[in-house]
Amino acid sequence: MADVEDWAELGERVREARLAHGLTQASFASQVGLERTALVRIEAGQRQVSALELMRIAELLELPVAHFVSRPPTAVTSRRQSLAEDADATSRQRFLLDADLETFARDTGWLVDRELLIPPPPPSTPSVDDESGARALAHQVRKTAGLKSDPIPSMAELAEKLGLYIRVVDRDADGASLLLDGYGVAVVGGQAPPGRRRFTAAHELGHHLLQDAYHSDVGVAASLDEREKLIDAFAAELLLPGDAVRRRWAESPDESPRTKLIFLSGVYRVSWSVTVATASHLGLIDTAERQRLRPATPVRGDFLAVLGREPGTDLEIGETGPGWRKAVLAAWKQGRLTAARVGELLRERLTREDLPPRETEPLAP
Repeated sequence: MADVEDWAELGERVREARLAHGLTQASFASQVGLERTALVRIEAGQRQVSALELMRIAELLELPVAHFVSRPPTAVTSRRQSLAEDADATSRQRFLLDADLETFARDTGWLVDRELLIPPPPPSTPSVDDESGARALAHQVRKTAGLKSDPIPSMAELAEKLGLYIRVVDRDADGASLLLDGYGVAVVGGQAPPGRRRFTAAHELGHHLLQDAYHSDVGVAASLDEREKLIDAFAAELLLPGDAVRRRWAESPDESPRTKLIFLSGVYRVSWSVTVATASHLGLIDTAERQRLRPATPVRGDFLAVLGREPGTDLEIGETGPGWRKAVLAAWKQGRLTAARVGELLRERLTREDLPPRETEPLAP
């Protein structure tokens, strides 16, 4: 990512980040320890910012210093308008999710540039013009990954194999993705329910495979967007293949439809709405039954009664794929990162003692 070229660009980055957090100039200036007039001049590009002031600004706005001194990717800026003083909640949420995406893209690029992280060759993806083609693409992905119709153990790990690096961020949003030079990055909102997180990850993988330069789920009216419908069909089939649903129906004829769906939702770790919609799409339940089942979302006891356990977790806040984590630790071993920086990148509370020895250090006896 290119650096900002003048104080006006830096000031605009500060202004937008402040607005994204819903802060007035007066209240934010007070928190930073500045006069309001000083913040006005900073945001207008008429006053330079000291290193200490910038660090304080970054800390209060919960963004890295690099966010303020570098430009966002062109694909992001071309699709996003500047935040206004009266920006609504959706616009503010989009900005913060994009900021997370920029940060993750910057960190991933650092690892790739130093050949600590080697993206796989871009997959060969057929053109997708309808939902049937989108579901066929999901089958191709499963075949390539050797999954057949089995549940996907880790969405972040599967995405890595296809050149998309995922980070789960502490946001109440779905997700966003960005296509870079030979690979992609995506962020997934970690405050969403578990099934929704996995669907978002699969959704962003669909955009990556179809080579969409930039995508954000914030504010998207999927019901009005044909492209989103195709991606949703891909994500649903990837997470819960139709063959698995048909097989459960054939193997358990005495179970009620709801019991079968609870089993599938728990084993495949997909949302209830996706599970019910898939059964309906396959003609296993009719419209009336779909309308009856959709609001009957399972509770913990339902999963315990059907599976004997609760569904396993995936995509917890801070999570990335294993290859990305290994790359960060490789950078540590080579002396390229401090222990504090490793902790920041891995979103873990790590001490020096938690980390493996560096290449120049002897192994402990």
